[in-house]
Amino acid sequence: MQVAELDEVQYDLELEGELAREQLSRRVWESKGWATVAIAFRERATTGAWKAPKLALLRFRRVHESWQRQAQITLSGTEAHALAGELSSWFGAAAPDDD
Repeated sequence: MQVAELDEVQYDLELEGELAREQLSRRVWESKGWATVAIAFRERATTGAWKAPKLALLRFRRVHESWQRQAQITLSGTEAHALAGELSSWFGAAAPDDD
């Protein structure tokens, strides 16, 4: 995947006119020619009901005038909560620091 701007990275997906994947939230971190896009999303089950939310982490690298995807990982809601807990234990509840 290659995009001109990171705002173009969206996760909604329609199949046969029906929303099959819905983006719930999105956050972008960008630094020195690299970017990480975190997207919370949910998918429809075959029954039509929405499944539990998941987290997609996409890593992009600036190549000339566009962004090229380098890697992607998808975490289940349980895995995303475990990651959040681990990060919280590493950094505590202190206010964010820009160091």
